[in-house]
Amino acid sequence: MYYSTRYERSAHNRRLAIKYHGCKCMACGFDFEEAYGKIGKGFIEVHHIMPLYKKDEEVVINPKTDLICLCPNCHRMIHRFKDKILTLEELRNILHNQ
Repeated sequence: MYYSTRYERSAHNRRLAIKYHGCKCMACGFDFEEAYGKIGKGFIEVHHIMPLYKKDEEVVINPKTDLICLCPNCHRMIHRFKDKILTLEELRNILHNQ
């Protein structure tokens, strides 16, 4: 038997985050539609600035302030280390200082 905690992600909040922030990566600027054409239209990952597992109770998510849109590479880099989730600003600094 396995027991785990399940964190629900809202498709509605995802749509609102994309509507507000757009589908261009907020860290590196990559645009899937620009790169891949119509197959890339609307494709982006949505990241919770404050991870859901750090919340002790149910919270109301504000898509404008609590969610950001990232390409899969940048999203993975933000979560690269278990003990330190990078902020958007930290990732941008890494990208611009390479």
